[in-house]
Order: sequence, then C-alpha cells, then structure tokens
Amino acid sequence: MSEFISVMDAMNSASYNDQKMIRDEVADIEFRLRRTMDEGLSIDEMKLAQAAKQAVDAANEILAKVFQ
Repeated sequence: MSEFISVMDAMNSASYNDQKMIRDEVADIEFRLRRTMDEGLSIDEMKLAQAAKQAVDAANEILAKVFQ
C-alpha cells in the first residue's frame, strides 16, 4: 500500500499525481481480487469476492466522476 491520500485532498489540490496514486491503488485492489477469484474460491468466499468486486467497480465509477 502507498501513502494515504484522501480523495477530498486530491480534489482540492487538483494534483494529477495524487489522483493517479488513488486510481492505481484501486486498480491494484481490483487486480489482486481478480487473481484470487481466478484461483478458485468456495461458494461463500466467491459471494464475498463478488461483493468486493462490486465495491471496486463503484469506487472506479465514483473516481471517474470526481476526477473528471
């Protein structure tokens, strides 16, 4: 994980680097989640992973709107 940067701080500073760090962190979470899902999970674990994937998708949508 990287240094904590809040989305609000990134919005206020308009720093591309801050925005990139946040997007990269979400992309890393998504990558690790997909890799874990591809390795095979139990039914209960898959339900949890799918919920986490929905949260990552929502985060990406929010970031796209916030950083436009």
